[in-house]
Amino acid sequence: MSSSLTISVILGVLWATILLSFATTMLAADQSSYESEAKVLIKSGWWSSYSNDTPQHCKWAGISCNSAGSITKINISDVPNIEVGDRFGKLNFSSFPNLVLLDLSDRPLDGNIPHQIGDLSALKYLNLSNCGLSGELPPSLGNLSRLEYLDISYNYNINGSIPPQLGNLVNLVSLNLSANSLTGKIPSELGFLSNLVYLDLYSNKLFGPIPFTLYQLTDLQHLYIDDNYLEGSISKSIENFKKISFLSISNNRFTGHIPLALCRLPTLEEIYLDQNQISGLVPSCIGSLSNLTSLELHQNKLNGSIPSCLGSLSKMQYLSLSFNLFKGPIPQGLCNLANLTLLDLSQNNLNGPIPSCIGSLSKMQYLGFGSNLLKAADLEPCDAIPSCIDNLSNLYNLELDSNLLKGPSPEEIGRLFPLSNLNLSFNQLSGSVPILSATKLRIIDAGNNCNKISSNPF
Repeated sequence: MSSSLTISVILGVLWATILLSFATTMLAADQSSYESEAKVLIKSGWWSSYSNDTPQHCKWAGISCNSAGSITKINISDVPNIEVGDRFGKLNFSSFPNLVLLDLSDRPLDGNIPHQIGDLSALKYLNLSNCGLSGELPPSLGNLSRLEYLDISYNYNINGSIPPQLGNLVNLVSLNLSANSLTGKIPSELGFLSNLVYLDLYSNKLFGPIPFTLYQLTDLQHLYIDDNYLEGSISKSIENFKKISFLSISNNRFTGHIPLALCRLPTLEEIYLDQNQISGLVPSCIGSLSNLTSLELHQNKLNGSIPSCLGSLSKMQYLSLSFNLFKGPIPQGLCNLANLTLLDLSQNNLNGPIPSCIGSLSKMQYLGFGSNLLKAADLEPCDAIPSCIDNLSNLYNLELDSNLLKGPSPEEIGRLFPLSNLNLSFNQLSGSVPILSATKLRIIDAGNNCNKISSNPF
């Protein structure tokens, strides 16, 4: 029994020695590994001024480490004394197994994005925006399977197509590739990014239709695909974006009608469909989008009358319907939009009088009614411009040109102190423009009227 006890003690001591030796070896290996991270930083040339201080690499500018001393964050976006330039590709990315954040935004990197960037297996945040990068996006970006945030925007010389491999980034919450020179179609694989909340492809050279798979992104809250060459119609499947707040598809080549499905998105706050070739009527159900603050539909081929239901959108601040084919009167209901700061109905075929209730819109800053067929009511032929216009005490832009307005311009215009742009040209107005109080007035055009009106600064 004594012999058995002795053997047990010996085995226990031996096992403890082995474990201690293993732990010591692993700790030494870890320390060696973390020291090698510092050496890689020095070799890259970015931190050359720190070459004599490698044991303190966790305190270097732009560097953060975990408790064990391994680098977890590299953020030099606001560290001006670190020069990278064309040395971006000299950083051995595979040497940073614990790096979760790499932010080089607003620094001049030059050159291409190295394909080795896909070796950052732990990376969750990558920001290379406004870095002067060029060339194509490397497909190896699709290897960053833990990535949640990817921003490679405002690198105007990045070209080529969007790599379909980005569809592998299933943990991605935000994808921003805006303001580049990307071409080709939007890859259908982006529809696999089921956690995506923010997608921005603004200002590229993308063409073709919106891929059907994109409508599978049911968590999407922000979609910006404006300023491209996209075409086709807006699918009724847009109703799948149940959480969307901001929708911008302006300045493309979209055709067809505004789908009724758009009205089934109660979280919408801003809609930008302007500068396309969308036709037909504005659905009256738009009036049910109670959270809407901006509706921009200008420069399309929309027709019919302006829906009076828009007057129920109490949070509306920006309403732009200019350069369309709208006809009929200006709806009185628009006077209910107490928060409105911009109302642009110019370049349509609207007729009838300017509603006198327009004076209730006290927050109005920009009012555009030019190039229509507006005229005074039959019973008030000399009151073409409502005298209550002086209630618009925040107005800096007033455009009433190219209509059928008759009579004298109201002296109340002279009480609009912030006014800096006034256009009354191409009407049938007479008299003078009283601008005694409008001291900030920079642009005034009242020519080509029935009896040419003049300004009266005294």
